Amino acid sequence: MPTPTDAPGSAAASGKLWVFGGEAPSSPSATTVAFDPAANSWTSGPSLNVARSSLAGAATALTMNLAPNPFAALEIAFWLLGSLEDRSFRHVVLALPFMLVGAVALFVRRDAYRVLSLGEETAQSLGVNVSLLRLTVIGGVAFGVGAAVAVAGTISFIGLVAPHLVRPLVRYDPARLLAPSALAGAALLLAADIAVRIIPSTTDIKVGVLTAIIGVPFFLYLIVRERRALGGGVT
Repeated sequence: MPTPTDAPGSAAASGKLWVFGGEAPSSPSATTVAFDPAANSWTSGPSLNVARSSLAGAATALTMNLAPNPFAALEIAFWLLGSLEDRSFRHVVLALPFMLVGAVALFVRRDAYRVLSLGEETAQSLGVNVSLLRLTVIGGVAFGVGAAVAVAGTISFIGLVAPHLVRPLVRYDPARLLAPSALAGAALLLAADIAVRIIPSTTDIKVGVLTAIIGVPFFLYLIVRERRALGGGVT
């Protein structure tokens, strides 16, 4: 689970830069791509995250296959695409309590993110309970993201693009990144929703589709930029 300090440019205590996630290199669920300064190259390997993703995809396919009627399967498919269509303040009321719990859980530990960016061992030596912090971050993200996905579907890459856009504005300080990232994410989502409503099309384009089309190239750009900055090559 990526923590607020996990982003291209932050190194783990082991000396490796982990791009696709926030687990420690010794974790069995560690990310699959990393830059090793000792070898001056990028490395990759099997990850439990791949298996978990495949299992989740299989469960989703099974749910659609067991849908009681074609209309229910169609609703599931539309939810997977992600959309704000037909959403109202009733849905906001349903999701807001969980989002607030998640936001508070993340915000109260914001100072620890700055220390954690120096590495887990350094953070522990400075008195940060890394295990508790990890659980707090996972819980906060789960509450916030879970509530949003429940009412709007899977609208991807907003959480990846928004923080990277505002990081220079806060001088790359993870403790000051939360509120600007939330505002930037809301602005991006609003812009994407407006765009899908005005783009000429014979059928409705879902917001999640547009954000994925924009987000994937941005994600690849981050990887290429970090590879060039570190002077390694992907293997």
